Formats: sequence, structure tokens, C-alpha cells
Amino acid sequence: MAELLDTDWAYAAAFVDDEGCIAITRSFVPRSGRYSYGVCVVVSNRDRPVLEWMQKLWGGWVVTFGTRQGLARPSWNWRSPTGLSAEPFLSGLRPWLRIKGPQCDNALVMIELLQRGRRTLGRAPLPQEWLNEQEEHYWLQRELNHRGTAIFERKQMHSPRRINRERQPRQTAGLRATARSLVIAALCAGEQSLSTP
Repeated sequence: MAELLDTDWAYAAAFVDDEGCIAITRSFVPRSGRYSYGVCVVVSNRDRPVLEWMQKLWGGWVVTFGTRQGLARPSWNWRSPTGLSAEPFLSGLRPWLRIKGPQCDNALVMIELLQRGRRTLGRAPLPQEWLNEQEEHYWLQRELNHRGTAIFERKQMHSPRRINRERQPRQTAGLRATARSLVIAALCAGEQSLSTP
């Protein structure tokens, strides 16, 4: 890692506080029959050079975000190194955060839990108590990151890929119905013009 100044950390903290997300991720691993957890930080912006600056100092990736529609400008995400590799960034950032301090603290606890399992057990299965502790920190992070005024509920979220797959057949069916209506209207209009002298 490059030599970092306090101003680098303060500037990055402002970005994370305003346009970032400190997340604990969870994915089901069928082979082991349990969830696997990770930690990541994502910062969004339309100014790619500032995100490339973050990548240069802390690693990670700069990726395009979403699809542009109409006259919209492109957006970018900087994604931090994930899992245990997120710890140096989060530890250095913590003193400078003003809004997302609780999310950072919880993510650092999760990293410690993930390290504890690797340090002490290696490839052996984790005790159920440790798995329960990881699950609790996952839900706490979800609650800390919850937006809006609705009361937070512990319910599973579906992946964007799955939502898109479920949405496509409905959209296709809607387009077919609209096209069918237009064809019928055109045919009716054609019949009327043929029958009128």
C-alpha cells in the first residue's frame, strides 16, 4: 500500500459516508449446506478518476454501474478488496467516518469472526455458535444499511439477476399483448377503410 496521508483517509471517509456502502455479504454454499459471509465496501460516483485514485491507494476494482438510458452520464463503482482483505481499508477509515461508523464497526467485528475460524479451525467446520454469531452480524449490517421509513424486517433479498429473470417473462408477455392489440387495431382500421367507398 502506498504511503497514505491523513487527508487521503479523510477524503475517502467522506466518500464512503456520502456515496458508499459498507456491506456484509452472504451466499449459500450448497456443498457445505451453509452460508458463506464476506465484507466489502462500494463507492459510487460519476467521476471515474476519483474512484481510480481510491483503487490506486487501496486496491480493488473500478467497474461500470448500471446501464445508461437516454442522456444519462455513465456511473462507476469502486469495490474494495473483499473479505479479510477489506480490514486495512476499514481500520484506517474508521477514525474519519462521521455517518457510517456503526456499519464499519460491525464489519470489522465480522472480519474478526471470519479470521477466528480460519486461524483456529483451518478447514474444519465451524461450530454452530460461531455460525449463529456471523448470521447475527449479517442481519445487524442489513438493519444498519436499511433505508426508508418502513420498519426493518429480516427477510431474504433476491439477487438482481434472479429479479431480472423473473421480470422478463412478464415484460415479454406485456409486449406481446400490446403488439397483438396494435395488430388487431390495424386490421380493424384496414377493414373499415376497405368497406368505405
